[in-house]
Amino acid sequence: MKKLLFISMLGVFAVFSSCDDTDTVDSQVDFLFKETYCANPWDMITPEWTREQLISYYLSDVLDVEYSDLNITYDGVQEDCEACICLTGILVRITAEDEFSEVLLGSGFELD
Repeated sequence: MKKLLFISMLGVFAVFSSCDDTDTVDSQVDFLFKETYCANPWDMITPEWTREQLISYYLSDVLDVEYSDLNITYDGVQEDCEACICLTGILVRITAEDEFSEVLLGSGFELD
């Protein structure tokens, strides 16, 4: 009888002890920013920095966003013009908590 009680309690413990990491993963959102020739929000920051430094500073210090997985690729659609609002083909991808969605979407990012 004690053995059955022990096994039952072990089973109940196993069921109720779930990993909280799934909640963290569920609240993560992937964002995409399509860079333009000169209408990016980080274009006003000191030009001596690399693109990654500029974007990182803008996200962390200007927007106060906690993010991960900053990834810059050059495989986007490049528009055949050179106006400020034309797309360069440079894509910026980040992952951030859902709580930062409003500020990121308001800054030109879109859901990826």
